Amino acid sequence: MSNLGLRHPTDDQLLHFADGELPPPQVAEVRQHLTTCWLCRTEMEDIERTIGECVRYRKMVLETCLPPPPAPWFDIYRHLETIDESERRPHLGRRVLGWLSAPLHYPRRWVPVTVILLLLAMAVQQFRHAPSVKAAEILHKAMAADDSRPHTPRRIQIQTHTRRLTRLIGSARALAQRNPDAVALAGLESLFRAAHYSWEDPLSAKAYSEWRDQLSDKRDEVTSEGDCYRLRTTTDSGELVEATLKLSSRDLHATEGTLLFRNREWVEIKEIPAAPEPNSNAPEVVKTAPTLPPQASTPSVSAVQPPEELTPGDELQVLAALHRLGVDLGDPVEVARSGGEILVTGTGLAPERQREIRDELGSMPHVTLRFPEPSAETPGAEGRNQRAISVSPTTGRLQTELEKQLGGRAAFEQFADHVLELTDAFMSRAHALRRLAERFPTYLEDQMTPPQRQLLTRLRREHAEAMLRSVTDVQGHMQPLLAAMGAPPGAMQVAMPADSWQDATGQLFAEARRAETMLVAMLGNGDGQSPELPAQVAASLAQLRNRAESYDSLTRGR
Repeated sequence: MSNLGLRHPTDDQLLHFADGELPPPQVAEVRQHLTTCWLCRTEMEDIERTIGECVRYRKMVLETCLPPPPAPWFDIYRHLETIDESERRPHLGRRVLGWLSAPLHYPRRWVPVTVILLLLAMAVQQFRHAPSVKAAEILHKAMAADDSRPHTPRRIQIQTHTRRLTRLIGSARALAQRNPDAVALAGLESLFRAAHYSWEDPLSAKAYSEWRDQLSDKRDEVTSEGDCYRLRTTTDSGELVEATLKLSSRDLHATEGTLLFRNREWVEIKEIPAAPEPNSNAPEVVKTAPTLPPQASTPSVSAVQPPEELTPGDELQVLAALHRLGVDLGDPVEVARSGGEILVTGTGLAPERQREIRDELGSMPHVTLRFPEPSAETPGAEGRNQRAISVSPTTGRLQTELEKQLGGRAAFEQFADHVLELTDAFMSRAHALRRLAERFPTYLEDQMTPPQRQLLTRLRREHAEAMLRSVTDVQGHMQPLLAAMGAPPGAMQVAMPADSWQDATGQLFAEARRAETMLVAMLGNGDGQSPELPAQVAASLAQLRNRAESYDSLTRGR
């Protein structure tokens, strides 16, 4: 099951939410988060339970045990009226005029006070702007240092909550080459340009300074962390609400940066060293290469040939081999094409799963396998993570109706687990199709040979057929219950034609994510369910099935 991706609210935020003291935008965000997060919902229930115990203690213990007051309260209103009458006797205008004319009558007494107040105001203003002045000074020196250094190409790593990408900065070849992550990079580029943050060289003092200078309001922080300066700027204007930049204190070279956008998307940028240091604790690396026949004779002088640049078709062959093992349905395995090799990295895989991948890819040339040590969290069967969504122990109105129709709580839990497993199945296929669309955009597909394009079509067809079966099963299980709850059959809207199968994949993934969210809200959450939810689930499943059938037809027609 995909992670719905909201941050966990703090204890203070949950307590303010219970007291009704959060701002409206945060109230909506916390309420939406509580509908999908077991951990936070349990913590919220504990807070409400504790508050309820305190109220009951005060009402049932304190109020009954405290002795009666020794004497009746005096009439405070009469006392307040006496105070008001005494205050009204001198006219308000005369008092104000007296205050204003006091400096004229006693100038020597007020001049020192005025000077002290002005000095305090200037000191507060200077202290308030000190971080901004220091940040501007450091950035100015860093830009001057960058201008004095030779401009050599360098690689940076860009990481979001879903992807890790690599870019080449400072080279004309970077503009001409076709990056396999071009689709993801294009999405990030639009995000950067909307925030007016330089995309050409995002990890630089110049990019940070240009963004910072155009802010109408900003708050700066400058701290020293070991051998580097850390600059942090927050703002309430624009699409980028927070940015940090780390500069080496030795040469003021930018080494790391973090950006937080208004839509809660975050981006981490790091510079990749040109030549990594050898490390004895490096993860296991297994390189596979073709076995060459013995040569009858060796020339005395031979020219060293540069490594052959691999094509998208070569990468597709590796993905097809991993597909035969089912690795593309949830295993933590990444495939990247780099120059003359294809790097396959598996993190936290069980030894049996590693052996299967070695046996499958061992005979393929130019393939490098990396298997870091397994993490403390042991994956499920065959190295995959188990489903994280389960049925809520609390029972809402919709779940009560479903229990009546299915014959009890146990039957409902069994039914919900089965439907959520089917939802996992079609979402894993949707994720696999989206990865193929992002990895092989139209311009890379055009570079493939006809057999390679046929192989790509076969992979898409297998995923599309399996996804359609899972979607049909989910709709078949849910439709009778939804109809019994009064939900009309979902009207199938005509799927809009897409310019390419890559665009159609994006539309299919969006429909699948919407249906998944509604099914989880109906079967996995015990409260906060809308009365319109059954009709929305029926309409979403009908639209998803229509989209999956259209996508399957598109795949078969190519």
